[in-house]
Amino acid sequence: MLLNDLESSTGGKYASGVRAVERAADILLALGKGDKTLTEISAGLNLNKTTVYRLLGTLQKKDFVLRDPETGKYYLHWGLIGLFSAGQEQAQGLVQNAFPFMEKLWKLTGETVTLYIKKGYDRICVSEIVSEHPLKFSVGVGTVVPINAYSGSPGKLFLAYMTREEVTDILNHEKTSHGFKVTDQGLLLKELGEIKQRGWAVSYGERIKGGSSLSVPVWNGYGDVIASLNILGPYARLNEDVLLGYLDLLKECARAASVRLGGSPDKIWGGGEEHNLFYVKR
Repeated sequence: MLLNDLESSTGGKYASGVRAVERAADILLALGKGDKTLTEISAGLNLNKTTVYRLLGTLQKKDFVLRDPETGKYYLHWGLIGLFSAGQEQAQGLVQNAFPFMEKLWKLTGETVTLYIKKGYDRICVSEIVSEHPLKFSVGVGTVVPINAYSGSPGKLFLAYMTREEVTDILNHEKTSHGFKVTDQGLLLKELGEIKQRGWAVSYGERIKGGSSLSVPVWNGYGDVIASLNILGPYARLNEDVLLGYLDLLKECARAASVRLGGSPDKIWGGGEEHNLFYVKR
């Protein structure tokens, strides 16, 4: 077999394997929203029944999924508990270290404070302290939001600290799975470069109409962004001037949480050209 034939063959197998993993993950996420029949899963994910049936069979062998013989519906099973427990333990460590500073932020701003982590193509709220104002926004711990160009400041913050390949992968996934399409990818990459360079992201009504949010990264000891710390509330109370007036406080709280998690306070904010894959020359 010629070398380029071999590369083409192995590349095709790799791409096929990646698609299978993505589809299996989509099935698990769909079942996470409720029990479903084969037909419902197939229609919801726009996949043919044969493919879904084969993947469900594999997931059943791993005890991730079971089928109720009476209703014909599939549901998540205990095999996922081990994976969930490991992830939950990591998230709990993050929350325990970040919560005192979230509480400080909440007391000084009076606004809802949230903490998100990135999981695959999504961001998940792992902690929240809700504003006591009558007019407020609340996300809810456990809420899963797709990461895309229009998913608010936490989503854009996570995108900004990804590689170009990761961003492209997410945008392609969103286009295929949810119909989201970025009309000007160059403009988006420029915006992400600016977010990473300054170390924060802001959003006004992008995901929630009438809402405002401000996000900064939380780092671990390996120099990775492991979470997004955020303030959110109604634009009527959090206009541009008021929201950005909380930026230094938000950074201070994220810095303190990062240090607790082993992050270096000297490399938390900003980033020169050598560290910034989306660097935009001015």
